[in-house]
Amino acid sequence: MEVTLVRHGQSTANRDGILQGRLDTPLSELGCRQARQLGEWFAGRSMQWDAAYCSPLTRARDTARIITDRVGLAAALENDDLAEVHVGRMQGKTGPVLRAEHASFYARGLDGLGDYAEFDGEAYSEVQARVRRFLDLLFERHRAPAQRVLVVSHGGLMFQLTKMLVCQSVPRVMLLKFGNCSVTRLNLRERRGTYMGEIEWHLPLDLVGGEPSGGAASLLY
Repeated sequence: MEVTLVRHGQSTANRDGILQGRLDTPLSELGCRQARQLGEWFAGRSMQWDAAYCSPLTRARDTARIITDRVGLAAALENDDLAEVHVGRMQGKTGPVLRAEHASFYARGLDGLGDYAEFDGEAYSEVQARVRRFLDLLFERHRAPAQRVLVVSHGGLMFQLTKMLVCQSVPRVMLLKFGNCSVTRLNLRERRGTYMGEIEWHLPLDLVGGEPSGGAASLLY
């Protein structure tokens, strides 16, 4: 199975330096252009998929719609397990406010990233469980070698999904940057009795001819 991962285009919260989590913010004008630019790049290379899946949050759903419309693919199927990680009381805040109000999060080591239970958000184990559920669905429906699947989601969720696909055993920490409308191609196959993936390529939007978002690094580091 071949899987193509796309992070949504820039949202209004991305533009304004606000941590979103589950906040349902729309694409900015730039985000809409980014989705169109990536769709044009896919179409120019005649890239096609057997199915598409997306997060139900507006910024991902609209990115998926723009891309599937451009390449002539049926609308993406929304899947709740592809929603962004819920960061609880941390969401809706800018970087300076986060660091002032949630200093304990920034005092953690790397192995403390990805767990927001302290702030009434998702625990790391809960995120891993829904990533596993989504992958089990993909393996059930699309495991044949010729199957190609497009997935449009969020940086935090896709980081956990990619980590689970390419690492055995799955580490707590692995760093891979997902910018707005970045695109990642993975090839999944059985290796010595274990079905897992390898990253064939991982491209930021500017390398496919689009407009990058720019701005500050992640609010969670």
